Order: sequence, then structure tokens, then C-alpha cells
Amino acid sequence: MARAAASVASGSFDGVLRWGAWALALFAFASAFTNLGAPLRGGLRWALTFAAILLAGRAMGSGRRMPFFVYGVMALVLNPWRPFAMSVEMWRLALAASAIWLVADHLPGRK
Repeated sequence: MARAAASVASGSFDGVLRWGAWALALFAFASAFTNLGAPLRGGLRWALTFAAILLAGRAMGSGRRMPFFVYGVMALVLNPWRPFAMSVEMWRLALAASAIWLVADHLPGRK
């Protein structure tokens, strides 16, 4: 009985992460084609960095090395503490690439 409850709780947290990842991906992909203000772009980078750190930990915990590596690169490139100096076009490409990865990693049925 406790095992079934634990699997339901784990499944619901995975669902929350999936919806959050899809929402962030949609926002990041849309921001690649629009001109966001500095506060909104900074908030998106904070959110993507924290999501990448959280999802990297979950990927490593489940033994998925390639997603761990990709999330680590996302956290490194998008980090707001020591930002990289890139042109606007490169930031848009980085946001679009992170959005595509978030969607691809959270497709239904993918573990």
C-alpha cells in the first residue's frame, strides 16, 4: 500500500516537472523570436538556470548521464551570476536550444 502511494506521489511530481518544463520551454522559445525587456529576460534566465540545476539532479539520480550533461551545460551558459558576454542573436539561439531540449526531454513516455 505504501509503495503504491509512493509511486503516485512520484508520478505527480514528475507531472508537475513536465508541465513546468513545457511552460518554461514555451516561454523561452517565444522569447527567441521577440524582444524581451531586460528584467523579463533576466527572470527567464534565473528560471531556466534553476530548472536546469533541478533537472540535472533528477537526471543524475535516475542514472541518465547525457541529460545530466546537457542540463549542466544549460546551467553553465544561462547562469545569471557570471553571465557570458554574447550578442543578442547568440542569446536567442541559446534560449531556443534550451527550449527544444526541455521539450524533447519531457516528451510523454520518455524516461
